[in-house]
Amino acid sequence: MIRRLAMRDFKVFHDQTLEFRPGTTCIVGPNGSGKTTILEAIEFALFRQVTRKEKKVPRFEDLIRHGESKAVVELDFVAPLNRREYRVVRTVHPGATTADLFNEDEEKAFETGPSRVDEQIVRLLGMDRNAFSALTYVRQGEIDQLSRLTPKERKAHLYDMMGLGVYNKTSAKAQNEIRDFNKSISAIDGTRKRLGDILSHLPTATELKDSLAALERLSQKYGETSELVSLQKLLQRVQASVESVQRDLKSPELEEKAGQLDHELGVISNLRTLLESIPEIAEEQLRPHIRAEARQIFLDIFGDRYSDFVIDERYEIVLYDLQGNKVSLMAASGGEDVCVNFALRVAVNTALQKHSVTGSPPGFLVLDEPGAGLDAQRRRWLPEAVAGLSCVEQVIVVTHMDELRESANRVISLTPQGKGRQPLVEIQE
Repeated sequence: MIRRLAMRDFKVFHDQTLEFRPGTTCIVGPNGSGKTTILEAIEFALFRQVTRKEKKVPRFEDLIRHGESKAVVELDFVAPLNRREYRVVRTVHPGATTADLFNEDEEKAFETGPSRVDEQIVRLLGMDRNAFSALTYVRQGEIDQLSRLTPKERKAHLYDMMGLGVYNKTSAKAQNEIRDFNKSISAIDGTRKRLGDILSHLPTATELKDSLAALERLSQKYGETSELVSLQKLLQRVQASVESVQRDLKSPELEEKAGQLDHELGVISNLRTLLESIPEIAEEQLRPHIRAEARQIFLDIFGDRYSDFVIDERYEIVLYDLQGNKVSLMAASGGEDVCVNFALRVAVNTALQKHSVTGSPPGFLVLDEPGAGLDAQRRRWLPEAVAGLSCVEQVIVVTHMDELRESANRVISLTPQGKGRQPLVEIQE
């Protein structure tokens, strides 16, 4: 949960501090007034990234207010890991950034440096930027994304939103490890084969013994001629080579390494099997809660037109009209499609808030223009659906809708003041 955001010379803001509280906060204002900048500042403070339509801002210095030498963002947040409050301070200089992370009410940072602060925040949140964004941020223009995906893609996307995608990624890494182990084992097997081939082309110990004995008899009969001495040295080197190859074949190191690799291969293969089973089990446990939450949100808005909202095991969505007839999502109107996606997208978050399977949920949700695409009647019912998200500690809604503004616990209004001037910020409780 977000407590406080301070921005100094960050894009349109010269010096602005915003306090955030539990409940629903609406951020309102015309286009270009700085609504999105507030969300970008939160993302930058937590993850040292700013994403616009899933594209990272190429240069951090673009975040510095025009004419200024640096930008500073401070964010106070409550960590899901331990429910303690922390403050992260990031400063943007041309070509570089700095970062410090503080415990609540402590003046000295316990972690400094962008990379080290990044790692600590991921640990405190229990998720990286991708998982946090997928779980907490319903972006403008992406509300209908889920319905456009295939069932397989939709399930993978929902896995990421549930924080389960990490298991698939780890499983893929385990598969790479298995591949490397198999290569190492094959290399040992290849070494054994090569040594065996070499040994097969060398004289046997009996043949070498007989040859050396014959040389000895010739030396006794004719004396140690230079030819016999050279031949004896050659046979001795061949004998040394045979003994070396035999030692290598029986080497404890070769035997132990092969055994160790076989053991580690078995361990990581079992780990991969376990990793592959975790998402299925966790998702199976969470699925009924997602269904129930999505159904309730949808019927709160479209209960006058539909009697039921069903999600099957493949995350195919089916609607039922008031007479109980099945209605394909493809036959639904644009507003209904938007609402279906909104209900499913938000249901994942609310289900996790109540029944988390991967750790403490963030207790935080951002809705960016959630009413886009709804008709006037549904827009009147949307505030009730948002207000029903009581299990989420903090909901931040960026909107132009008066209906949502009137139902919020707190409203942050932004009014542009002209080129080069910071927008006027008004707080209404």
